[in-house]
Amino acid sequence: MASKGNKAWNLESFLDSLIFELDQAQDTLSVKGLNRKLTYMVQDMNLELQLFPEFDGDTVRFTTAKPGETGASKISFQLGSIRDTQIREVTRPPIQRGEVSIDEVDLPEPERKKLKKLGIQSTEDLRRTVEDRNVDLSKVTKETMDYKGLAGLINKARRQERPPSVAKASLSSAQGDTVLTLEGENLAIAQTLDRFPAAVINEHPVEVLAADDKQLKLKLNQTQIKGRDNQLKVALDPYAVFTMNLESPTDSN
Repeated sequence: MASKGNKAWNLESFLDSLIFELDQAQDTLSVKGLNRKLTYMVQDMNLELQLFPEFDGDTVRFTTAKPGETGASKISFQLGSIRDTQIREVTRPPIQRGEVSIDEVDLPEPERKKLKKLGIQSTEDLRRTVEDRNVDLSKVTKETMDYKGLAGLINKARRQERPPSVAKASLSSAQGDTVLTLEGENLAIAQTLDRFPAAVINEHPVEVLAADDKQLKLKLNQTQIKGRDNQLKVALDPYAVFTMNLESPTDSN
């Protein structure tokens, strides 16, 4: 039985510390090798510990047995080396700019933990898994997950990282129709959502012809634009709505 004075630790922090020490030893050897042609290094390492494991239903922690303590479990580690090429082959790249960490999304903690156990660390990981690879997470986790709610949270998180901006607005004619083109950044970036993007001019609905992250094309009825006081409202998604004032082409210089 472990003494009350023993300090518990988890496996991740222990291995992180041990690997950090081995990395430092390698750095030392790399410098030493410049001056001494023959030296020694740790190729494989075996470690045996007497521990008292504790499991709280979610996390495993260990307490190291002191001399004379009985009932401890024996755990053995064997550490081997791994090359940088092997690391690149078996690990995911760090979260990129524009991606949102799962930790930053307002998810219920049980769902967050389920996603992390599946290796999903960012909203982009989740999108690739569900949309690009067509994986049904409910069948994997054996539990029902609220995809609609997840998609909404993902879109909201994306908007916090990538707010929209409009740099240019222009009118043109195409097949007898008047088309208003808005150009900018981060316009239509949300996952597929019903009813979005949507737009109105002077409170009258406007048809959306095309939308992507760089451009938004709206089909206008010429009678909808009158005088200098025309208000355009655009909802790119539930989390990005903006308003613009437009002039009638006949009134502009």
